[in-house]
Amino acid sequence: MEYGEHGDSLIQVKHLKKFFPLSGGVFRKVLGYVRAVDDITFDIYQGETLGLVGESGCGKTTTGRTILRLLQPSAGEILFDGRDIAKMGRGELKDLRRDMSIVFQDPMASLDPRLTIKNAIGEPLLVNGIARGHRLRNMVLELLEKVGLNEDHLNRFPHEFSGGQRQRICIARALALRPKFIVMDEPTSSTDVSVQAQTLNLMKDLQNEFDLTYLFISHNLSVVKHMSDRVAVMYLGKIVELTPRDIFNEAMHPYSAALVSAVPVPDPALRGRAEILAGEVPSPINPPSGCRFHPRCRYATEKCQDEVPELRDMGNGHLVACHYAGELDLTYKAELLQDTKYSAEV
Repeated sequence: MEYGEHGDSLIQVKHLKKFFPLSGGVFRKVLGYVRAVDDITFDIYQGETLGLVGESGCGKTTTGRTILRLLQPSAGEILFDGRDIAKMGRGELKDLRRDMSIVFQDPMASLDPRLTIKNAIGEPLLVNGIARGHRLRNMVLELLEKVGLNEDHLNRFPHEFSGGQRQRICIARALALRPKFIVMDEPTSSTDVSVQAQTLNLMKDLQNEFDLTYLFISHNLSVVKHMSDRVAVMYLGKIVELTPRDIFNEAMHPYSAALVSAVPVPDPALRGRAEILAGEVPSPINPPSGCRFHPRCRYATEKCQDEVPELRDMGNGHLVACHYAGELDLTYKAELLQDTKYSAEV
């Protein structure tokens, strides 16, 4: 899907914040906040896959869960089909739950070990009064067959399946209510490479069949490139870049370029060219002033320390939160990408 071919926005996130309070002392007084998600704005278009990448602890999973209202946002708006779900009560939200779902990172932890697969997948159908009895069994079997499993698996328990099969079961459960939007939270992290490919192809096929919209969260840039129409890069609770282009060849933020340079390449001639970022990721409890990336950025100036960069459109919807976007000579990225083999193999 090329930029400009998108339809209407299914999800509109506006100035979303999610802070977790830190308390201590005898009276459990609030001493501070973990700023997990700190004022982010973006859209997800109907039928597209938006990839969300960044280091561990940057706020990716919290973003996904807050959009689904599994976590209550601290501030901001979350518009789903034009309705602000951030302000909905439990009754209103329950009706909307059918249109939203999630595939969790750890399939074993997200499946009840006491429930058979038939009951695990059928539970949302039963709770929402959609089916019961023989019809419920047939609907569950249809879902299992969609993800490559069969009738023999209906009465087995989660521990009787491999990691890849459990992830397929979680995908089937996420599809049970025919949602419009699914958050995929590291859906291939617990599987080996061969199973990853099968799972990714399955998700693409299901997306085309059911006109699904995905928020695809991952550390693996190669997987994100395969799955996503657009890519958003997060750093310490902020979105620093959002591009409809190929992030491998068009990264304009120093942090995005560093992530790209760290992607493993199966070619000894290209080893040793990755940019090693200085220092550690700052604490989300007390983030740096100005640009949050400036303590680790080799291009940082006083302006970066003092002023928070806004997301600027650099053309064709390519948004970058950098004071010097388009002016930097990202040499380590240019050196890495000058070999066309790199672009082909990642």
